[in-house]
Amino acid sequence: MEQTSITVSKKSKDQWSKLKNHPNESFENMINRIVKSHADEDAELLTDADVLEIEQSIKDIKKGKFKTLKQIKAKYGL
Repeated sequence: MEQTSITVSKKSKDQWSKLKNHPNESFENMINRIVKSHADEDAELLTDADVLEIEQSIKDIKKGKFKTLKQIKAKYGL
């Protein structure tokens, strides 16, 4: 496998070392683990459809198309 090197400050290297699961974990494995973790988190972000629904809900609220908690409780006798 072809390899390359990168240059980082001593401060960054020291900070990154704290992110290792164990002292012998390579920086490559540590970085790949963190990148995968962030990619998994990104998969949980809002979809375009979610954003559109939220925008529509905001428009409805601004137009007064909503019920208060008090109104809902009264409707259902709570």
